[in-house]
Formats: sequence, C-alpha cells, structure tokens
Amino acid sequence: IEEEALIRWLKNVYLPIDRLLGPIINALPKKLKELSADPYDDELMAAFCRYIEDGQKRLEKIELIYGSHRLPTSIEDFGLKLYNCLCEVQEGLNELERYTMGYVDSYLHDGREMFREAKQKRLHLKEERRHLTFS
Repeated sequence: IEEEALIRWLKNVYLPIDRLLGPIINALPKKLKELSADPYDDELMAAFCRYIEDGQKRLEKIELIYGSHRLPTSIEDFGLKLYNCLCEVQEGLNELERYTMGYVDSYLHDGREMFREAKQKRLHLKEERRHLTFS
C-alpha cells in the first residue's frame, strides 16, 4: 500500500510540479539577458514583468497540486525538500518583482541567487527521485 501511495504521489504531485517549475527556473537567464539590453526600456521591462507574473501563476497551480494529495510518510524528507525548493523560487520571484519597482540591483542579485539555489535543489530532487521508485 505504501508503495502504491508513493507511486501515486510521484505521478500526481511531484511530476506535475516539476513540469511547472522547470520553465520558471530555466527561463531566468534568458529573461535577464533580454532585460540587460536596457532595463529602463518600457517594453523590455514589461516582458520581464510578464515572466514574473507567469511564474507566480505557475506557483499558485503548484501550491494547489502540492496540497492535493497526502505525502506518504516514507518520503516526508523528500516532500520537505520539494517545499523548500518551491519557497526558494517564490522568494526569488518576490525579489525580482521588487527590482522592477525600483531598479535596486541588490534585489536582482538576491533573486538570481535564490534561483541558483532553487535550481540546485531541483537537480538534487530529480536525483533523489530516481531512488524512490519501486518499478
């Protein structure tokens, strides 16, 4: 029964979350490069703001998915690591949004650093996930 719960949780929670999370994390370098051409250009900033808004919408979906199924007790540590990764992305988006309001470089730096951490956490989760399945 625990094995079935684990497989169901991975299929219905982890994998959809990972698919939603990937585009948020992976797109940041490209979005920052585009914005760096001229951060004071209204069109470039608007595009960057759309990226942030899209990321926030994806995180709202992720929160619903995360809470939709009970986490099997055998992988509570894995679930906590996933939650920490999600928090890192949320905080990173918050920092990037703060940057758009006042062009304070420290917000941009902090947001980028949080995304770097989230990317590392996501990679560790993917590796750990390979050892969770019983197929």
